Amino acid sequence: MIKGVAIAFGVIVLLALIPIVHFGGIPFGPFIGGYYGISSVGHYPGSIVRKAAVFGLLFGLLMLIVFAVAALIVTMFSGFSRPILWGGVAVFTFYYASMSFLGAWYAELRAAA
Repeated sequence: MIKGVAIAFGVIVLLALIPIVHFGGIPFGPFIGGYYGISSVGHYPGSIVRKAAVFGLLFGLLMLIVFAVAALIVTMFSGFSRPILWGGVAVFTFYYASMSFLGAWYAELRAAA
C-alpha cells in the first residue's frame, strides 16, 4: 500500500512540474495518482471500497504531513493569517484524500469489470 501511495505522490509531483499540464494536473492530480497508484497494491483483504478507502486515508496522511510542513515554513517566515493557512491545510488534505480515494476506487471498479 505504501508503494502505491508513493507512486501516486510521484504522479502528482510530475503533473505539477510539467509546464502547461500543471493547470489541469494540479486539480486532477490526486484522482490520476490514485488511479495509477492503486494498481501497484497487491491483494488486500476486504472489499474494493475498503482497499480504496485505506489508500485514500494513507495518501491523505502523507499530504497532511506535506501541507503541515509547508504551513509551518510559511508561518515562520511570513505574517500570513494562521487560521486561513491552517484552514487551507485542512481543506486541501481532505480534497487530496477524497480525490485519491475516488481515483483508486474507479481503478478497482474498472479492474473488476
